[in-house]
Amino acid sequence: MSLFVAVMFGIGLIKLALSPNSNYSYPFLNAKKEYLKKHPEYNLYFIGSSKINNQIDCQLIDGHIPGLKSYNLGANASFNLENFQTLASVLEDPSFQPKYIVLELQDKINITRLNLKTERSFGAFNYENTLFATHFQIDNGNYKQVGLSWASFVLNVFRFNKHCDEKAVTENYNSFVYKNQGFSPLEYSKVPRTEEKTLKNVIKDRLDRYHADHEKHNPNKALVEKINELADQCKKRNIELIMLIPGPAEPDAKKLLAYQNAFKVPVISLVNPEEYPEFYQYENRWDYGHLNEKGSKILSKKLAPLLKNILDKK
Repeated sequence: MSLFVAVMFGIGLIKLALSPNSNYSYPFLNAKKEYLKKHPEYNLYFIGSSKINNQIDCQLIDGHIPGLKSYNLGANASFNLENFQTLASVLEDPSFQPKYIVLELQDKINITRLNLKTERSFGAFNYENTLFATHFQIDNGNYKQVGLSWASFVLNVFRFNKHCDEKAVTENYNSFVYKNQGFSPLEYSKVPRTEEKTLKNVIKDRLDRYHADHEKHNPNKALVEKINELADQCKKRNIELIMLIPGPAEPDAKKLLAYQNAFKVPVISLVNPEEYPEFYQYENRWDYGHLNEKGSKILSKKLAPLLKNILDKK
């Protein structure tokens, strides 16, 4: 009897490990996806973090590109693993019918003591993501992060992260889901604007660090393979994948610029301070790493012709 129980327990663990929680439990993102399932007229999805959610004005971009109907599927604090999960859910469900997907290019998957305890962090560690994180961190020589990645996977396997609160999902059907094509300017959030003097000092510091970075950065092999794999998966669904590095520049932005010619798919970059000085002016910023609504509209106008050039070639 004890052997039978042990075998059944082992089978259960294998089943859980192969199919842990498949969504990292973010009601706002879930509400956006539910909306898109009912609106197949959207032919381009933007997927990414707050730099997508709070900075990409789809209505403005559509106005500059004939035939485009885009939707902002961004979600705050969504980094590589969360975005890969979102993209996978789009590709697996025929209810989603985009022709193009613009995915934010990041290299953010490190686990800290704080986010190790949060459901949105370890909830993104399904089996596929955990394997990717392992290869990514080995390529970076960061073996501590390999261990933390598998610890997150174990938490996910045993369902430590909470299931979505259906009430919260309902409450998140707000204007930024169905009226504004998913665009959520930070003016309408609970995030306070950073005080002017402090923000100006931070902008200067980040620009100084950006310009002081003369290191020769090499693309992470695991990330290159992952993006190319996602591009192939998109193509099987007749979807074109495009990568985007949105502004303003972070201190490590030049690490991302090393990927511009590494993928099978095009990469759009909006981080060059010389090309986009508006992103580094206080009147266009909200906090350390984000633009306000005015700045977001500038960014969207700058993005539109770059995106149009790529779409015209498809």
